[in-house]
Amino acid sequence: MNQKNPWKTLSSNIKYKNQYITVIEDKVIKPGGKKGIYGYVKVRQTIGIVPVDNNNNIYLCKQFRYIFKEESWEIPRGFIGDGEMPDEAALRELEEEAGLTSNKLTLIGSLRLSIGLINEQCKIYIAQNLSQSNKFINQEDEIKEVKIFTLRRIQIMIKEGKILDGLTVGAILMAKEKLNF
Repeated sequence: MNQKNPWKTLSSNIKYKNQYITVIEDKVIKPGGKKGIYGYVKVRQTIGIVPVDNNNNIYLCKQFRYIFKEESWEIPRGFIGDGEMPDEAALRELEEEAGLTSNKLTLIGSLRLSIGLINEQCKIYIAQNLSQSNKFINQEDEIKEVKIFTLRRIQIMIKEGKILDGLTVGAILMAKEKLNF
């Protein structure tokens, strides 16, 4: 599905940068021939994990999301560290955020979360054969609670607008299809 790029980049400038994101503004010629600008955010590679227990229940983490000033139920997720392999990052984040370890980690695909604004492409894993970790890191600025939900309850929460995180919604759908439950 690779097609020729109809956009022409004239210049690219970094407007802001920190350890997680870079905000870029490009001067472009749009597909219709007009000059313009295109701003977007580049992020470090990310991973998301759907932890599924032996009864096909799913662990979600409650976090307070600063941008929206509210709590959000989400799958464990995070950035891939420098020199870290994606599966290593998935196991690390699973332990840090959900207090779980897994000896069956399966890559099921990837999701692009806001394809017009952010270049993030998040690798999605299912973690099975779960055990509680004694190395749980409950970071005070991140996870507030970890809870087990049935798939049916998660679907109801999505329908009721109680789960709005696109990564969580997409990853749950991918896991449901992969595991046929």
